[in-house]
Amino acid sequence: MYDIKTYLIRNLDIFLLLIFLTPKIAKAWEFGFINLIIYSLINISAKGKIGAGDIKLSAILGLMFDSYLQLFNSLSYTWIIGGIYALLLGSRTIAFAPIMICGTYLAKIF
Repeated sequence: MYDIKTYLIRNLDIFLLLIFLTPKIAKAWEFGFINLIIYSLINISAKGKIGAGDIKLSAILGLMFDSYLQLFNSLSYTWIIGGIYALLLGSRTIAFAPIMICGTYLAKIF
C-alpha cells in the first residue's frame, strides 16, 4: 500500500521480507541474483525508469523461485500485468512493487 501511495519501497519492508525468506537463501540465491541482474539490465536500458526499491525487491522475490521456468513465468506475468495496468490507468508512472508481487505469486501458483 505504501508503494501505491508514494511510489517508494521502504528499505525496512525489503529487510523484513528478506528476514522472512532467509531460510530459502541457500537454496534459491541464484534465482534472486538472476532476477536482480535482469531488472538491473532493464533499468539501464530504460535509462533509470525503474526505481531502486523495485530492483532490490526483485532480488528478494527471486528467492521464492524453485526453477528457471518460474522465474521466466514471473517476469512474463509481471510485465504483462504491468503493461495492461499502465494502459488502463493511462499514466506513465505506476507502483510496480504490487505488480511484481502479483506476478511472482501467479508464477508460484501456475
